[in-house]
Amino acid sequence: MEHDGWTDPATAQGYADGFDLATKLVAKWLSEEVLAGPNVDVLDLCTGHGVVARELLERQANVTGLDFSPAMIALARQAAPGATFVQGDAMAMTFADNSFDAVTIGFGVPHFPDPEQGLREVARVLKPGGRIAFSIWRGKASKGAFGWLFDAIGRLGDPTVTLPPGPDAHLLADINIAEPMLEKTGFTGIKLSDVASQLWVQGPEALFSAFDEGAVRAAALLGAQSEERREAIRADLAARVWSEGTKVESGFLVPAPSVLLSAVKV
Repeated sequence: MEHDGWTDPATAQGYADGFDLATKLVAKWLSEEVLAGPNVDVLDLCTGHGVVARELLERQANVTGLDFSPAMIALARQAAPGATFVQGDAMAMTFADNSFDAVTIGFGVPHFPDPEQGLREVARVLKPGGRIAFSIWRGKASKGAFGWLFDAIGRLGDPTVTLPPGPDAHLLADINIAEPMLEKTGFTGIKLSDVASQLWVQGPEALFSAFDEGAVRAAALLGAQSEERREAIRADLAARVWSEGTKVESGFLVPAPSVLLSAVKV
């Protein structure tokens, strides 16, 4: 489901449009945490539409971006033409051991079919003492877009609609889970920082569209609802944007809290 969704050009563009502001903010944090700069070889894993790769290039790092989606890579090449992009599998990369000084992953770990295996693979391609930094959205019960979405679906959605089996997308936002997994896969110096990331939407009802058109798991849950339930969820999210978002001249800023985890390869 993840692969089919993210390789669809419309979904890739929907993510780029709906989540761009948050990814730009997190890109700066990721780049700082891995000490990106001249002569630093960085792998931007799950590179998406190239926002992190562009930030790394601006800091004069040598950048390689990997993603399984050709649609995302096409967007990334436009955003960061100075980087090298590779279509591949984060679970089984073709790079040699000890290839990179740093690895950044902007909201990509939630899409790993096996987070532990993915982190082991990151450790393999990192040089000893190399740095990893990755971001995770806060999920259920969080005070922002993702929390609102799960709350609305729980109250207003069809309870028989479920996702295929897979790891919790927000699992590693919990330091009590993330720290032992990172230690087990070869990392030390683990740190978690909260990020007050935000989404920009043109109008209150556009938050529903951001999830429906640019987030594969959310879109699967929303797409399987009846039209009546979809409209109820849309209205509920719009009400939250009105009451808890921030009105700006061009639209609304919506809280979408995330965390950033960083560590060093042993």
